[in-house]
Amino acid sequence: MRFNLAKLSAAAEVELVLPVSGTRTPTKRTLISNSVVMALANLAGRGLGYAYIILMAKRLEPRYLGAYAILATASMLVELVSNLGLDKILVREIASGTPGVGQGYFLAALPVRLATAAATASIAWFLLLAFFGTRLLTTSLSVAVFLCAIFPIVVARNCEAFLTAHEQLLPVALSQVCERVVILIAVVILAMGRLRFGALLCIAPLASSIRLLVVGYSTLRIWQGEARLQRPQMVKFFRQSIELLSVEVLALVYFRSDVFLVANMSGLQSAAVYQISYKIFDLCISLFSGFLQAVFPRMVRDRSRASLLRILATGTSILMVPVCLITAGRHLILGALRPEYLAGSTSLVWLMLTVPLVYITSTFANAAIAAGHARILIACAVLLIASNFSLNLILIPRYSINGAAFSTFACEMLSAIVLVPFVFKKLSFCEGEA
Repeated sequence: MRFNLAKLSAAAEVELVLPVSGTRTPTKRTLISNSVVMALANLAGRGLGYAYIILMAKRLEPRYLGAYAILATASMLVELVSNLGLDKILVREIASGTPGVGQGYFLAALPVRLATAAATASIAWFLLLAFFGTRLLTTSLSVAVFLCAIFPIVVARNCEAFLTAHEQLLPVALSQVCERVVILIAVVILAMGRLRFGALLCIAPLASSIRLLVVGYSTLRIWQGEARLQRPQMVKFFRQSIELLSVEVLALVYFRSDVFLVANMSGLQSAAVYQISYKIFDLCISLFSGFLQAVFPRMVRDRSRASLLRILATGTSILMVPVCLITAGRHLILGALRPEYLAGSTSLVWLMLTVPLVYITSTFANAAIAAGHARILIACAVLLIASNFSLNLILIPRYSINGAAFSTFACEMLSAIVLVPFVFKKLSFCEGEA
């Protein structure tokens, strides 16, 4: 099962309480509009990301692009740890509780995230300078400023969880696009020769601050100041966050290991071809991640088989359109890049067959979270890492990238076999008590 940060930051146990009061009851039209805006934001974000990487590659020497890749990876890891797996904990508690409970969780999570961000960013700064030093091609101050972008990001993610629970995702989508646009503008100025590499890094806190301003303003608009805040159980809060952080780390290992194994066993040429096929696969994943984010608050409030089956049927039927189009036009798509990439056509077929499975397993993972049984995801992640690694060791030496793609397909099938009966059993149990 391919987990990502938007899907699997959740808690382990939950009690069913009354829905959030004092807010407008969301409609089906709201769900559709939220899904569309998040899908567009995901696509726009990826497009802007590709654009500024291309501009940097044209303007800067390869060593600068390599330094940026190191810093961007460090920033991603800092955000992963600082987030503490709290996104869906907040969404679940805010969506299922009274305003006082939800806002209490919001305020409790904020200092925890900021403290973790300070510690993680400091450690990352020290390790970057210790291991790479002058190879980062900028000053230690510029590296520190670049990593300081994590502080507005963690506050913004707190606000995004609050808005998601209230099914107001337009500000969330807009804020993320604005952040990418600011970075793109800075890269364009760099490409014009009017900005240095170190100054480009210092734009990161500005971009994340604009993201925070958009979602912060929207959060204040729906904040219920008259609600009596209720302090959450902090021990339970920390335990749940640690459990889900471990899931995210395992997930990162799971879906990033294939490329490294292909590169080691089949060479960099095969790794490059597989990377293109995987990017197309990843693009399809982004099409439904917004829908899963939009529908999660409703899954919290309506934990039933009927609701889950509707979500599965709706998403799968829509998702099959791009899957079929990409599968049918795979030779045209890959050949348009370079003739060498046509070697990835078979692997792309296996990855396209995997897309519906990823949607199904991701939906059931969210259902497990909503029902308060997220611990199954830890066991599932460990099982998938072991299975994926073993299959890759067997198949890649003989079938190269086709073996890697089939391993992904087989692991998602295994994930479905594990999760589907478990979640259906737990949902049936919940319905029996209702």
